[in-house]
Amino acid sequence: MAGGQVHADQQTATYRIIGLCFAERQADFRRTMKELPEIEVVEVDFDHAVATVRYDLDKLIPPGPPKKPADRGAEKVLAKLNDLLRKASGNSFSFAPPSATPEAQLARVDIKVGLLDCKGCRYAVYLAVAKLDGVERATVSADTLSAWIDPARTNRAALEEALRKDQVPLPTP
Repeated sequence: MAGGQVHADQQTATYRIIGLCFAERQADFRRTMKELPEIEVVEVDFDHAVATVRYDLDKLIPPGPPKKPADRGAEKVLAKLNDLLRKASGNSFSFAPPSATPEAQLARVDIKVGLLDCKGCRYAVYLAVAKLDGVERATVSADTLSAWIDPARTNRAALEEALRKDQVPLPTP
């Protein structure tokens, strides 16, 4: 997609980014995306862990023969984009559908997790909760996990249980 020009056969979509868990990871995400000429990053919103991307549907999923056209629906497109991103990033990033829960209905939960002095430690803490049902996004600082959750689907206790399961030491109250 040379020069960022938009053509009629290009499509734009916004997806949640699993793995965008602290500010330095934005540069990692952008660097990874540069390895994927099939996908152009239009915008990254770290605060909401989403990215808007542009792609050529015919190049991403060729249409196929007239008698047996390829499935090029939204789920197949997301699966293809996700496959490309996961492979390029060594599974450290993935695309997910946009949040179905309105921002105003999300609750922020902050959990102290002790000192996390490296990117790997922060990423491991993030992974412990990022894919739990009801966790819409999460970030990790040097000593705190912040998760935006759908309170109808999960709660603080479930997050703490997931952290303990992954052997993340939590300070005692």
